[in-house]
Amino acid sequence: MAAVPVSATIQADVLHSFVKQVFERAGVPAEQAVDAADVLLYASRRGVDTHGVRNLKPIYFDGFESGILKPQADYKIEYETPITARVDGGHGLGLAASVWAMRLAMQKAQQSGIGMVAMRNSHHYGAAGYYPYMALQKDMIGICMTARIYARDHDYGVIPTFGAKSRFSTNPLSISFPTQTEPPWLLDMATSTVPFNRILMMRDNQQAIPLGWGVDANGVPTTDPSQVSFLSPLGGTREQGSHKGYGLAMMVSVLCNLLAGGWDDLYGDDPSAFEGYKVDGDSHFFAALRVDLFRPLDDFKRGMDAMIRALHETPKAPGHDRVYVAGEIEHETEQQRLRDGIPLTPVVLDDLRALSAQYGVPFEL
Repeated sequence: MAAVPVSATIQADVLHSFVKQVFERAGVPAEQAVDAADVLLYASRRGVDTHGVRNLKPIYFDGFESGILKPQADYKIEYETPITARVDGGHGLGLAASVWAMRLAMQKAQQSGIGMVAMRNSHHYGAAGYYPYMALQKDMIGICMTARIYARDHDYGVIPTFGAKSRFSTNPLSISFPTQTEPPWLLDMATSTVPFNRILMMRDNQQAIPLGWGVDANGVPTTDPSQVSFLSPLGGTREQGSHKGYGLAMMVSVLCNLLAGGWDDLYGDDPSAFEGYKVDGDSHFFAALRVDLFRPLDDFKRGMDAMIRALHETPKAPGHDRVYVAGEIEHETEQQRLRDGIPLTPVVLDDLRALSAQYGVPFEL
């Protein structure tokens, strides 16, 4: 795979300040602007560039301008118990709404041992891994998912096994476990072959994609990212286990869309609905668990370290010198980028300069 072109690098704290300020200039309340910047910089620091500042203009600011997103949104608790809540994201910035929802789940976990929050009427919330990462800061297990399910044919998305048209978004899920001395274990994965943002990023960087990642509008596999209309479930084909990715995608939609009421029979005779059911925006699911209500926290963390080291010592396949665990590569990337800066591709650099000019926020490399 060809190297990604890099135009410049910028220090993480400088980029965070810029992102926060342009969110504020767009009308996002100050505290929410900080939360949103935290999510995007988390991804950019850790090398998850598909979900970092690359998305600032094309997803969030273009969303403000089109009216899809409200810069100032009211988050509402619609139903609540000591361990659960169903909440409304107010069609606002999913980045900030999701930080609020995860904090609510963690507060419930702190009080009751477990907290679970399902949110509807939200929008793209960035890297799923950020929200379990929040739980790690409190030595909790964190879980997060986000989903869409389409009632009718959609012009992009993930096809079910044996299907020819999309029915899902990439429906990612993430889970984290605290450790003692090893980097925290943090899994963040799409239930499709690859996130759609990676297809778009490679298109922007004029890179070909591997065969099997996606198909065009006619269902023909392609290596041209600009021609990709649909992605396959994780596994790719039935013979390689796509039914497992398909099953996971539906599980995520049930926990997000259905529990939150983001897939509901509120649409009457709307022809775009199926039997009255339709999805409106993105829905999310957040959970936090206190380890110490199962066993002493230090015992658990020592066990996690030992499990990770045992995997590190696995005999290596030819041509490989390391076995990694989830989150390890991203952790090491973060250390390097905090030292050397965050690389920006030409497309991202142009977007950030355009926002700088539009909102009067200085942008200095």
